[in-house]
Amino acid sequence: MKQIDIKRELKKESDRFAPDPIVKIKTAARAENLLPYDAQQNSEVYTQGNSAVIAKNKRKTIWLFTVFASVIGCLILILSLTLPSERNKPFTPTRLHFSAEDVYGIGAVSGVKLLKNNMPASAVKSFSAVNAIAYTTTEKSADEAKRQAEKFNEYFTALDSFFGDDVVSTSTIANTDSNYDYETKMTITGKDFNGETVTYTMYYTETLVETNSTDENEETESEYRLVGIMTIDGANYYLEGERSEESEKDESETELKIRAYADKEDKTSYIQMEQEYSIENGETETEYVYSIYAGGELLEQTAVEFETENKDGKVETEYELEFRKGASKGKYIVKREVVENKAEIKVKYAIDGKSGEFRIREITDANGDKQYEYTFSDNEKIVF
Repeated sequence: MKQIDIKRELKKESDRFAPDPIVKIKTAARAENLLPYDAQQNSEVYTQGNSAVIAKNKRKTIWLFTVFASVIGCLILILSLTLPSERNKPFTPTRLHFSAEDVYGIGAVSGVKLLKNNMPASAVKSFSAVNAIAYTTTEKSADEAKRQAEKFNEYFTALDSFFGDDVVSTSTIANTDSNYDYETKMTITGKDFNGETVTYTMYYTETLVETNSTDENEETESEYRLVGIMTIDGANYYLEGERSEESEKDESETELKIRAYADKEDKTSYIQMEQEYSIENGETETEYVYSIYAGGELLEQTAVEFETENKDGKVETEYELEFRKGASKGKYIVKREVVENKAEIKVKYAIDGKSGEFRIREITDANGDKQYEYTFSDNEKIVF
């Protein structure tokens, strides 16, 4: 009997049933358009099969790496937009909320300065006439922002002491000055146009008028009344105010108003600043609304909202002013900047659907008095 060579038979069977790896490589390469189909190159393809496989694998590796890198990049982008990160947060201003004392201080200073701009204490009767002609200086200008620049400047001047990082700080002590028959002395500190500290003094007495409480909700409501004097530039201005305080468990809310009078005997002509709250999209906004009355008639109303933002590690303060009632109209965003080591105020405005901006800088006239120079986008200048 003939002896069978097992090894040889196994090899034959392997050649019959196991696919040629070169054929597999060639087929895969052609499927990927990596090998030509002409007969002339067939033999070369077989001899370089391993090189083609390596090239294909390299391409596939590069393609996979590119896809992987793209996926990782997309994930990083998505996470950077969705996860909280200080670096990716926009510089959105945060609304400022002041204490009752701070609101009293801001209201007293700005109200009296606005009062001075509109009606001298010796001529309160002329307030209506002053208000009526307040727009004639630039009336010929077609630009509404220029036309009402004088009225805007009255409010800007009234608020030009509150450009500091903290806007305002107040301190109170028992009054020991016998010239003022009030219980408390308040010192109001702010920063002016150039960043210099400015201080004002107010003497006042605040009295609890009424208080109500309920045990069911642990709610307490209290009403206070204020009378006092604000001293600016050696002149005294009479003040009155009211404050209501509502507390419930761990929450409390204060609303107040303060009025400045040019003539203590005439209670029909005054400037009032009132704290107003509104809720929008679940967020409480606090505005300070100035109302100007003459002869008991409301002539104009303007709202101011203070904001602050932390940009590049530096706290910057701005405020938004909106004319609500009266001849003036529009919104203004007022922000202090330092340009080439000099302080400037950038004002962006929107009036009747038109927007623009102008800049304000402080200058000195021939007599050494300080003035404000407004420069508009067309380089026209208006000085107050």
